[in-house]
Amino acid sequence: MALVRQQEDAGGGRTPQLLGWQEQRARDLQLVAAYREHTKGESISRVLSQAIATTRTVRAVLGTAEFFEFALKNPYSVQHTVTIEIDHPELSVILDPREWRHFKELTQSVTPVEEEMFHLRDDLRPQVYLRPNETVRIPFKYQTFSADPAVIAVQGPAGLDAGANVAACSLGKSGAGRTKHIQVSFQVSGGKPIALLHVNVEPQPHVVDQTFRFYHPELTFLKKTIRLPPWHTLPGAPVGMPGGEPEMFVRCSDPDIICETKNMGPGEPQDVFLKVAGGPSPQIKKFFVAIYMDAWLAAPVQIWQFSVHSLQRLDVGCTAGQLSRLSLLLRGTAAPRRVRAFASHPQELQVDPDGAFVLPASGAQELRIGVRPRRAGSRFIYLNLVDVESHQLLSSWLLCLACRQPLISKAFEISLPAGGGRGCNKRITYTNPYPSPRLYFLATNRPDLLQFKEDSFQVAGGEAYTIGLRFAPSRAAGEEEILIHINDHEDKNEETFCVKVLYQ
Repeated sequence: MALVRQQEDAGGGRTPQLLGWQEQRARDLQLVAAYREHTKGESISRVLSQAIATTRTVRAVLGTAEFFEFALKNPYSVQHTVTIEIDHPELSVILDPREWRHFKELTQSVTPVEEEMFHLRDDLRPQVYLRPNETVRIPFKYQTFSADPAVIAVQGPAGLDAGANVAACSLGKSGAGRTKHIQVSFQVSGGKPIALLHVNVEPQPHVVDQTFRFYHPELTFLKKTIRLPPWHTLPGAPVGMPGGEPEMFVRCSDPDIICETKNMGPGEPQDVFLKVAGGPSPQIKKFFVAIYMDAWLAAPVQIWQFSVHSLQRLDVGCTAGQLSRLSLLLRGTAAPRRVRAFASHPQELQVDPDGAFVLPASGAQELRIGVRPRRAGSRFIYLNLVDVESHQLLSSWLLCLACRQPLISKAFEISLPAGGGRGCNKRITYTNPYPSPRLYFLATNRPDLLQFKEDSFQVAGGEAYTIGLRFAPSRAAGEEEILIHINDHEDKNEETFCVKVLYQ
């Protein structure tokens, strides 16, 4: 009897578990049914959209307009006004029949052109009127002026290693990760679509005809005027063009840059004016300028690439042949870095430390600079601080030199034979004007033409010293002025001699 009760108790315990499982299953089935009911309309719409959808692939190049036509048919037996909606600004409908006719001539298309076929709504969306079962051809133009970073990486800057080149080539072949997907919807009243157009845009590398690189102080405007080459020298220029010289047009890849050109009249050269807002140092702003010879900007005849380097400006007043010292304060980043300073003119700009050194994290370190210009006048020298391990540019300076000509104390004139030879040795004397012995250093503005027997000498007070000079031969006749700087132990200029050399 006890065994029967245990079995009944066990059976009674399974019954609630079985009922709970059945209730859970019923709830799951209800959820599935509700989800199907909720997504039924979306699924049906997706299937219907696939039935009216067309896909087109466009391989676009920077600045070049890609033209194509889409056959739109009214499937109804009543007339409709169709609104064209495009979800990307770089794809547009050609509304001007003159532009439409121009692109059809370029592509040698034989389909007809209809005048005043489109009407613009208040929101600037084009509309077209279709009679029952009528088919019309809608002209589209895809054109981009923004450079795709992936395409620029495929083109590859100088210095890419072999592995990077292989990766870039594979990216260029596949086009994965940079394809744009644009949808065009043709809707009748009530927003009901009668056709869908899916445009897949695959950016392609473009040709760069000229490269310009400018160095400019940070946070200032760079204003440049560049003369365009004569139109008949450009590749693809028409021969025997009626009506004289064509007008040239320009477009910039950066909408924040002012880029314009004006036709100054027949026979006059045409210039491109640029106004670029510089960023903080060491930012490098890169952009492209496309040059066209047709008013519809169908295809550029040239593409120019610009790089504007923003540098910290440092004004330096100095004397030719004399060392001027100054210092820069370097501030460390969050982590310590191994850095080195590089100058555009290492013969005239010395840095200390001159090799690689460690820039402490969140600290400060002084970089000492010595400037010894070889000639007078205004000029620029560039100084860059680079992480030698990651090859990253950390800081850049633009040294604006205002160099004065030293006072000439003595002048000499010598004649040397031109046309090569073995050169010539000469001597000049220098007298120490001080009563005590002094150490002097020699420098010249033309080390390619003059060498010293000794770069430094020591002479007693009031005594004279003979300086040995070695003049290099010249292959051409002419006249050269060579300066000889005599500096003291602090590298300050004591005297400057001028030697006028006549090569005859």
